[in-house]
Amino acid sequence: MDATMSESIINQQSLTIGSRLQLKKYTQEPFPFNHVSYNTTPTTPSEWFSCKFPHQAQIYGCPFIELVEPLGDGINAITPLAPNIDFFAALLGGDSKLGHKVVYAEAEMTFYYHECRDQIYYSTSEEKLGNLMRALLIRCAEELPNTVHKLNLFLTFRSDKTIRLIIQRAKSILAADDKYFSVDSKNVRKKGVELYERVARVFVEQVLERVPGESLTLTDAYLHFLEYLKKRNMPPIKRRVFKDLVPPAVKNEYDIGIRNDIHDPDGTNWTRGWSGLGIIAPEPVLQEC
Repeated sequence: MDATMSESIINQQSLTIGSRLQLKKYTQEPFPFNHVSYNTTPTTPSEWFSCKFPHQAQIYGCPFIELVEPLGDGINAITPLAPNIDFFAALLGGDSKLGHKVVYAEAEMTFYYHECRDQIYYSTSEEKLGNLMRALLIRCAEELPNTVHKLNLFLTFRSDKTIRLIIQRAKSILAADDKYFSVDSKNVRKKGVELYERVARVFVEQVLERVPGESLTLTDAYLHFLEYLKKRNMPPIKRRVFKDLVPPAVKNEYDIGIRNDIHDPDGTNWTRGWSGLGIIAPEPVLQEC
């Protein structure tokens, strides 16, 4: 909380005798004389957000610190003074129970959201996440009663400065571990390298074979792999990516390392490749990997 915001809180505290600050999350009200609870309508910004995102509120705390000013007859005016940045950063992660999830891949500096329809993660931009946050703040302001001062919800908390703080904090709170999109993970990104890692592993298992006395150049293997991708309606990859994927898979499957002393097809130059490895013909049908 910066000095300007702290000063604003102090100034607003002094507006009304009996005013106070509160951290109040949404709770269900019990029926009289029994242990059954019933849902009540949220009446403050903190209640509204913690009602819709209870898991995040339970872990990271109350969404806002609010100023309560008595108006008489038991009615209070509510002013949200400052947001809980951690709560709102976690909120962008979605509700995993509904299949909604957003993660941040630190190595790629990219956010990914989970699409429930095809069970694939797609990349998304910081701007889109910021727009989602702004839309939720507007919706909150619209649904709350007029006893809530809504200027901060409409303007201050939707400013680029505040949204940037939330997005920046989300990068650490929503950070995925190194194995989240690994080749052995069930999490799949559209055009993610782990998808090609899986295909490369199947390519090595089903298209290559151990053939004593033969050799396979890296170039020939790369051309066969491009054709392999084309037949499966997958976009091609660059040679440097291929070199990161297939040689480790060959080593793991056949315990054959790549060499620099393999003759090219003309037999005149040395090139990189494998000794004792060949291509199976015809190419088998790809099984589910």
